[in-house]
Amino acid sequence: MKNAWKIVHDCDGDDGEPTCWSMEINHSKYGKYVWISQISDTAYDVEVIPEQELKVLATCKSLANAKRWVSMHLR
Repeated sequence: MKNAWKIVHDCDGDDGEPTCWSMEINHSKYGKYVWISQISDTAYDVEVIPEQELKVLATCKSLANAKRWVSMHLR
C-alpha cells in the first residue's frame, strides 16, 4: 500500500478547507479504498465500504492519528 492520500474536494467545507481524504488500499476484507472524514474539529473517522455499506473502523483525535491508524491496521 502506497501512502498516497488524496483530498476529496467534493467534500470541502464552506471555507474551502478539506474535510475528506481517500487512499487506494485494495484490501481483501475492506475493499478498494479507505476514507478519512473530519466529523468535528477534533474527530476524524476512518471509513470503508466493504459490502455496499459504509463502515467506520476507527475514530481518531487528529488527521495524523487517523492516517497512522490506517498505516498500522490496513497494510
